[in-house]
Amino acid sequence: MVQKDCLRNILIIFSDYYPEVTKNLLNGAKKILEKKKILHQTIKVDGTLEIPFVLQKYKNKYSGFVILGCVIKGETDHYDIIKNVAIKYIYDLSYKELLPMSCAILTVENYSQALERSKNNKKNLGERSAQVCLNLIDLLYEKESKS
Repeated sequence: MVQKDCLRNILIIFSDYYPEVTKNLLNGAKKILEKKKILHQTIKVDGTLEIPFVLQKYKNKYSGFVILGCVIKGETDHYDIIKNVAIKYIYDLSYKELLPMSCAILTVENYSQALERSKNNKKNLGERSAQVCLNLIDLLYEKESKS
C-alpha cells in the first residue's frame, strides 16, 4: 500500500498581477506545506485567466493544487468577466476530474482589502487554501483505502 504522505505532491499555480498580494498568499501556502514537509512546486502566470490553462496541462501530474491570485474591482466589467470565467473553469475542471484543489483567488473591492486578506497572520488565505487542499487529499485517500 502506498503511504499517504507519498501521495502529496502539490502544485501551486499563482497569478502575479498584484505581486505584493500574491507574495503574501504564496508565502502563506508554502508555510503550511513546508511545515508539514509536503513536496510542492510553483508555476507563475501573468493573469488569472491563464490559471485554468496551466491546471488543465498539469492535472495528472500532481496530487493536489493550490490556486492563488487576486482580482480587484475596477470601473469596467473586466473584473466580473475575469473572476467569473476563471473561477468557473477552475472549478469545472476540478469537479469533472476530481482534482483536490483549493482556490484563494481574492475577489475584492480595493487593494487594501486584498492586502488584509493576504497578510502574514491568521487571516492569510494562502495558508487556508493549502490546508484545504491537504484536507481534500486526505478525504480522497481515506475513501479509496476503504473501497
